[in-house]
Amino acid sequence: MIKAVVFDLWNTLVSDSLDFPKLISLLKQEHLSRKEFIEKYEKSVQLKRYKSFSEMHLDYLRAFNRTPSELAEKMLHEIYFKRANRIKIFSDVEDALSSLKIMNLKLALLSNTENIITDKIAKETNLFAHFDALCLSCDIGALKPSKKAYFCVLSKLKVKPSEVLMVGDSLRADIGGSKKAGLHNCLINRSGRILDYADVVPEFEIKSLKKVARVVGELNERKK
Repeated sequence: MIKAVVFDLWNTLVSDSLDFPKLISLLKQEHLSRKEFIEKYEKSVQLKRYKSFSEMHLDYLRAFNRTPSELAEKMLHEIYFKRANRIKIFSDVEDALSSLKIMNLKLALLSNTENIITDKIAKETNLFAHFDALCLSCDIGALKPSKKAYFCVLSKLKVKPSEVLMVGDSLRADIGGSKKAGLHNCLINRSGRILDYADVVPEFEIKSLKKVARVVGELNERKK
């Protein structure tokens, strides 16, 4: 029986408008693939809390072997805070979370994220109030797809892996990670884009979070 649903944050509940191509160019990392760059970026700034953008900025410059400069900081600041000002909660989120609460399911948020942005979301919206547990990489010191990140959720909610459904947009972090940790999984693919499933095949795939309740129902029917 499914007792809990865990959600990713970026591109699952809220839009993520970080301009990775521009960031890659500015940090002169064209030799890295987008996937490689994102993984390195996550490790550089999403494993601890920062008091300011300047503090965070120094860490990712060091990670990419770039020399700090006033111009670089100004350009990185512009990229980063343009992103912050464009963040929007998707229109299907409120209804989806409410319907799952009505089903008496526990809800958790599990995200690879920087605290500078999540603090802004927490301050300006009531999104995080929907969740029984928050496991943010900047707080727990672990990134998806590591099992440690998923075990944070299991521990806080006091549930078994087989009792949990993970919902997210990343094949690598959300689907692959949850599979390794023994959770059920559901890919949110809002655009219906064609994906390469060679490495990871999702258990379920949906275009709207309003379908999550139906996925939970189907999983529960299997377990009868």
